[in-house]
Amino acid sequence: MGNSSCSRCGKCCISLGKHMSLAASLSPRSHYLRVGVTGEILPVTVPPDCADLFAKRDPEHYDPSWCPFLRRVEEGTFLCTIYPARPGICRQFRCFTLSVTDASGKVVGRVVGRKTLESTDPALIHVWNEQVKGIQDSDLVVWREKAEKILKDAGFGVRSWED
Repeated sequence: MGNSSCSRCGKCCISLGKHMSLAASLSPRSHYLRVGVTGEILPVTVPPDCADLFAKRDPEHYDPSWCPFLRRVEEGTFLCTIYPARPGICRQFRCFTLSVTDASGKVVGRVVGRKTLESTDPALIHVWNEQVKGIQDSDLVVWREKAEKILKDAGFGVRSWED
């Protein structure tokens, strides 16, 4: 994911639940994961430090519609209990569409979901609120092109993960 890190919001794994399922369990920590999108059946192991969390099946920590290896740690924070052994589709997933850098190339923000900025950079937040937020185009490709132009014109670097 370049210079970004996972915020552990769980949105990707919650939505992938319909595509991930347990094909078989060999032990409390050793399983076969069926990846519906690719048709793969992969061996996965829950690391010892995640075993207790993986065992939790109560509604506070787990929902059967999620990826079977996702657990809620606390409100708004989730953990993949097979993160080191996660499948390729999970490794390639990008939860954001744009990465925004300052003049030095440091990542100062990213656009998550459809049109939400995550940043603490005051200059970027200002440009976003004053110019980008007002883009009314519902076509996401056109919206992205307009947003990228505004951000670049304001001196930011923009990398699209859809490129």
